Amino acid sequence: MTEEVDFLIRRIREEYGAGSLPAGMGPAGEDPPPLALIDRQDVEDEDDIEQRKSELTRGNIVSIASVDESSTPIGTEYDHDIERVAGIRIEGLTADKYGYVDESGDSGAPWSSLVRVIRRAILRARAYPATGTPNIDYTHLELTNAAPQSQTWSDYYRYDVDVLFDGFERLPDI
Repeated sequence: MTEEVDFLIRRIREEYGAGSLPAGMGPAGEDPPPLALIDRQDVEDEDDIEQRKSELTRGNIVSIASVDESSTPIGTEYDHDIERVAGIRIEGLTADKYGYVDESGDSGAPWSSLVRVIRRAILRARAYPATGTPNIDYTHLELTNAAPQSQTWSDYYRYDVDVLFDGFERLPDI
C-alpha cells in the first residue's frame, strides 16, 4: 500500500510551506518550522521516546504507515469494494527543549495550528483522491480515530489519526 503513503506525503509536502501557518508566526514570508515527512515502515524502533525527542530537535515529524486493508466482492464482474487505512502520527517537541512547538508562535508553531495544517492538506483531496494505485479508484477519503496524546508528556506533542481510503478495485476478467 505504498502508493497511499506516498500520496499522503506528497499532499502534505505540497501544502506545508510559507503561508501555511497562521499570521503572526515569525516575520512575514518566513518559512514555517522544519517538517520531516517519513514512511514509518522505514523507521526502526519508533517507540523509543528519548530517541524521538532527539530527532525532534531538527524539526517536527509526520510519519505515515500502512495500517489495514479490507475488500468485499461486489457485483458479478469480480470487482471489490475496498478500504485501505494509513496511520498518520504528528510529533513535536517544545521550544524549551530545543524543538519547534511554541504556543506563542515566537520560536515555533502552535501545536493546534500544525495539526490543523496537516489535516487540511489531507482533506483538500478528500474526493476522488488519485493515488496512482493500479486498478483502484477511490471515491473519497476521511480522517478517523483521532487520538491526541500530548497530555501524556510535558514537552513532547503527539497526535495520531487514521486516513481511510474508500473506493473500488476493478479486477481483470478470468
